[in-house]
Amino acid sequence: MPELPDLVHVEDVLRKTIAGKTITGARTGDPTVLRIMVGEPFPALLVGRRIETVERRGHFMRFGISGGLVVVVNAMLVGRYKLLPHAPGAPKKDPKKDPRALGLALDFEDAPELQYLDDKRMGKVYVARAEDEAKIPIYGGIGLDLMSPAFTRAAFGAAMARRRDQVRAFLMDKSALASIGNAYADEILFAAGLHPKTFCRKIDPPGVDALYESIGRVLTEAIAEIRRRDQPIEIKVRDFLVVRGRDGKPCLVCGTTIRSVRVGAGDACFCPTCQPETRKLFVNWSQLGDRKA
Repeated sequence: MPELPDLVHVEDVLRKTIAGKTITGARTGDPTVLRIMVGEPFPALLVGRRIETVERRGHFMRFGISGGLVVVVNAMLVGRYKLLPHAPGAPKKDPKKDPRALGLALDFEDAPELQYLDDKRMGKVYVARAEDEAKIPIYGGIGLDLMSPAFTRAAFGAAMARRRDQVRAFLMDKSALASIGNAYADEILFAAGLHPKTFCRKIDPPGVDALYESIGRVLTEAIAEIRRRDQPIEIKVRDFLVVRGRDGKPCLVCGTTIRSVRVGAGDACFCPTCQPETRKLFVNWSQLGDRKA
């Protein structure tokens, strides 16, 4: 899914492109993706209304709509956003020909069409009254916004002090931190020198300091790089990451082979030398013979 640095770029582009524009059409390829939390029918409830604001909230994209509505998108696993320029003289689109992966399309008179696409159709698009948006599942309970002034060392330390699970699970808990996914959890832990299976309660204060600093630095640097590349918003720019997706390749710092290990419901990429384990594990990667590429 798009992670926080990706979504900051999406937010920037969409704000410049569609904020202030009036919706002239709306459609979906799969109505089961839509969650209409108002009594008006789709698509009539959106047509003729203006996009007033575009903002990222955690891993959600929020579109403020005139008339007191919001459209909130949870992209989940493979959801992505796309802008489709209007082709001069192109015939009007036939909704019957839209793929089921099209969760939502919004048309505008003088702006590209915005599409939310999800091949697995796991994501959800919520349309709600602004006063009811806290009722949107997960959205109403997301944790500290990592790019806001509220993300202080004290607030982070307080959130972490309550945890008894592994540090990677904590980083990816959307109700604690809004929001980190697989890719940047790996990058942050590498930058902090922490093994992904380290328990939060075992991390000493300097380690908590390092983790807090690494979150801000890794995300800020990733945002800057993605902005510099300025790719279309449907493209995930990840080739600059130092551990994620590099399983079996040499660590860029020490040359040790990057490993992948199961952590919870997902996998984590890490360097056994730069991120040594702090407890006995089933596999001690640092004792394997193939340490150097």
